[in-house]
Amino acid sequence: MIPKRIFVSSRLPFSINSKSGSVERGAGGLVSALMSVSLDEPFSWLGFETSERNAKLIRENAKNIKPNLDCYPVLLPKTHYEKYYDGFANDVLWPLFHYEGHLASFNRENWKAYCDANQIMADAILEIAKPGDTVWIHDFHFFLLPQFLREKNKDLKIGFFLHIPFPAAEIFRQLPVREQILKSLIQCDLVGFHEHSYLRQFVVSLKAHLGMDSSLFKVQVDDHVAQLGVYPISIDTDEVRRKANSAEVCEQSETYRQMSQAPFLILGVDRLDYSKGLELKLRGFQQALRTYPELIGKVTLLQVAVPTRQKVPAYMKMKKEVDQLVGAINGEFGGPDYVPVQYIFNSVDEKTLLALYRRANATLITSKRDGMNLVAMEYVVAQDLENAGVLILSEFAGASSLLGDALSVNPWDRDDIAETIYRAYNMPFEERRERLYNSQEILSRYSSTKWAMGFLNDLDSTVRPGMHSTVLRLPAKSAQWPGNLPERIRRAPKVRMVLDYDGTLVAIAKKPDQAVLLKETKELLFELGQLMEIYILSGRSKKFLDGQFENTPFFIGAEHGAFYKYPGEEWQSRVSSDIETWYSEAHRIMQAYTERVPLSFVEKKEAAVVWHYRSSPPDFAEFQAKKLDDELQAGLANEPVVMEVGKKIIEAKAIECNKGNFLRWLMQSSPSSALYICIGDDKTDEEMFKVIDGHNCSIKIGTGFTHAQYRINTQAEILAFFKELRQLLMEDMSRIEVNI
Repeated sequence: MIPKRIFVSSRLPFSINSKSGSVERGAGGLVSALMSVSLDEPFSWLGFETSERNAKLIRENAKNIKPNLDCYPVLLPKTHYEKYYDGFANDVLWPLFHYEGHLASFNRENWKAYCDANQIMADAILEIAKPGDTVWIHDFHFFLLPQFLREKNKDLKIGFFLHIPFPAAEIFRQLPVREQILKSLIQCDLVGFHEHSYLRQFVVSLKAHLGMDSSLFKVQVDDHVAQLGVYPISIDTDEVRRKANSAEVCEQSETYRQMSQAPFLILGVDRLDYSKGLELKLRGFQQALRTYPELIGKVTLLQVAVPTRQKVPAYMKMKKEVDQLVGAINGEFGGPDYVPVQYIFNSVDEKTLLALYRRANATLITSKRDGMNLVAMEYVVAQDLENAGVLILSEFAGASSLLGDALSVNPWDRDDIAETIYRAYNMPFEERRERLYNSQEILSRYSSTKWAMGFLNDLDSTVRPGMHSTVLRLPAKSAQWPGNLPERIRRAPKVRMVLDYDGTLVAIAKKPDQAVLLKETKELLFELGQLMEIYILSGRSKKFLDGQFENTPFFIGAEHGAFYKYPGEEWQSRVSSDIETWYSEAHRIMQAYTERVPLSFVEKKEAAVVWHYRSSPPDFAEFQAKKLDDELQAGLANEPVVMEVGKKIIEAKAIECNKGNFLRWLMQSSPSSALYICIGDDKTDEEMFKVIDGHNCSIKIGTGFTHAQYRINTQAEILAFFKELRQLLMEDMSRIEVNI
């Protein structure tokens, strides 16, 4: 069966006309984008509906509008919907994510309603979703949906796109349920944002609130990888252009031009929402008239304010402030034949809006925070190049990252707004035309359909959860070990166990010299050494390992295999590269960071030098560690040295310091039918795990993505594993005679 696509948003792509009662296709960029990417293949769309009658009408009539679409209205009682949508999504998440945390009103009852609504939607999806299907979740109304879906169907491919900004980690920290939201999002296969800064802030929040290291491209949790990406949404460029160029719109635009009291019209089109910065826009315009009196009588601001949530106190207060500002500006600068601010507190139809776009000499957008802002794009596309206008755009709107030819303003700087209005008024035609042409070219090549296809193509290319190499947990008892692992160990002619030291044989300690082998662990290793060959392969120095394993029957590899020794013999070296070319410079750079980061220190080895910061102030040290890594990578780029970021360490090491290379050398230099059991806990051990094939056994200790076949949850469980291994091997006592 061909996998299908399932789209999820808080509202369905169809609505009921309040006058005629007929089912109509919804407006907006998301509807256009998603409808366009599924022109022929069957697909499904789920959203909430509070009316059983409306749900039935939509279900019965949707296919008449879009034959290949299965529309699933998910019923949610109105009181429940209000708590979920208004009480939590709009009264907590919306203000917080738009940096208005003082307006966020959190209570547990509304949070529970949000959780329940997400679970109800998950159940509805799971009724129709089959393994391998793609589910694309839209926006902050469904932060918990990925987790609920993944718990019941691990083989779904899940994408999530956030249509609003993601706030800075310190702002996000105000949210009492921040960890639940982050843990859910990283269950996705792909998480998308409008803008690079939103992605960066998400990654910082993962580190700050979950302690998870990640790149700007992916985050790994256990055996799952969540890809991360930036996908600025666009508009249906061709459709907007077609409608804006229609004879009817052009005629209405010309009518507006002839009716204008002032020759230069600045247009503002915003929902009356605190995130849009209408009061900042009005103060900036007021400052322009005060600073540049020659604009009086020549420049008018036409502000369309679309009503929203009119009964909410914060919105009522904002409307009152806007009303007062409009009155104050008109009172200060107006006259019988000049109204500086024309204010429309109402929505306008599409034809009127397009005509205003074409008429306006400039559009002024002063969003305090805006996920994208499609008004900016619609204005650009609707404009006529032969009568080019100017886009003035807040630097805090996501669209500013895409429309680089707009005039950028800081909405809190009224002088900046005033100066930019004056610049737009005086801008030569050729400059206006060139800026508009460049912006139109961008949007011509990047439509909402291409936005959706870009996300879906990247989602399709991610490895489906069911296709991930499964990492199986090893239970405490060997009788419960998965597959035929116990039998493979029993039947192997010889067993060789390769063990990491820190985090594997011993728990991670704050200071390296405190990580010493426990007596019980050493005794168990001695017993196992009578039943198998044991190889200790560590990043530690020769001196340290000699102190821990003096007079032992174990093979030892130091500095990730750069040096090695057989029991009772002297150390030998595998290093052939020139260490002198980089060692002193790496040490000098690390020493400089030691002086600036409290409680950090440098450890010198023969083929490596390590900067430790486990006891240092964590946030400051992590920042400095990234800088140190960058500096080392740049400064030693042409030298035979490898930089490794480990657990609270940065290590510069010779190219021979690689556990994977060492293990490959070991297996080739002494070929046998031995079964290798390799155990480790960090990134350096992953190179070793990559060498191990299905015939052998690799075990990761701890969480995080791994190439290992099996997992032991914590280092504390290693003793239990050794005891079970001893029991398995002792079942064939002939091993003792073979290995002594």
